[in-house]
Amino acid sequence: MASSSTKAGGKRLGTRLRGNLSAAYGQRGTAVNSLWYVYSPRSDSDWILRSDLEWDHFVLAESDPDIALCSYLPQQHRLLYEGEQLSVAVDATVTHLDGSIEWRRVKFAGAETDENSSAATELARSVAASDRAGVKYTLWIEDVIRRNPILLANWRRAIAWLAAAREHSLAPYQVELGRKLRAEGSLTLGQIELLFGEASFALYAAAVFRELQRGTYVSNLHEAQLSRATFVQIP
Repeated sequence: MASSSTKAGGKRLGTRLRGNLSAAYGQRGTAVNSLWYVYSPRSDSDWILRSDLEWDHFVLAESDPDIALCSYLPQQHRLLYEGEQLSVAVDATVTHLDGSIEWRRVKFAGAETDENSSAATELARSVAASDRAGVKYTLWIEDVIRRNPILLANWRRAIAWLAAAREHSLAPYQVELGRKLRAEGSLTLGQIELLFGEASFALYAAAVFRELQRGTYVSNLHEAQLSRATFVQIP
């Protein structure tokens, strides 16, 4: 579950941060899950996540080039199913590039994995009701979210890089980077640093990650540790 805060207008970031965290701690009650205050480069917003699993899902969603937008605001949707009102819990709302909407439930595996359980039946009802509403409803458990630890580790670093550059316009760096990639076909991060200089490398690297989010380029971040040898290329 999550709450959000955009950076436009209103109170200063530090004030919003303290207020949002205080509210999240109050809502947490006696739960022992971690709280994460995170910046989403994809939505250009700050969010509060209430477990380590939600944090890993957040990293995975931010890295997915098939996602156009993702909201990490928890919601309860009331849907009609076979004459009954269902309450469908949603932890993240994903808009895919093709315009389709996906409601995601993010939780550790439980009785839903036993097809004879009441939890599995309730999940099937939620899936069917959502489908009738024109939305795909999916359960995201730890085995799916944490399937590729290399990708998660790399994108934790990439998101931190993008967060550090959040007050800068990356547009000119993206233009220059695109020009070089069209000429060369493929570049490593080390080559990008040599081309553009150490002083501006952090912003060029952030531009790389922003374009990887959008699917403009592809890389080997899913199979090799992020380093100066990491390559990017036009697909």
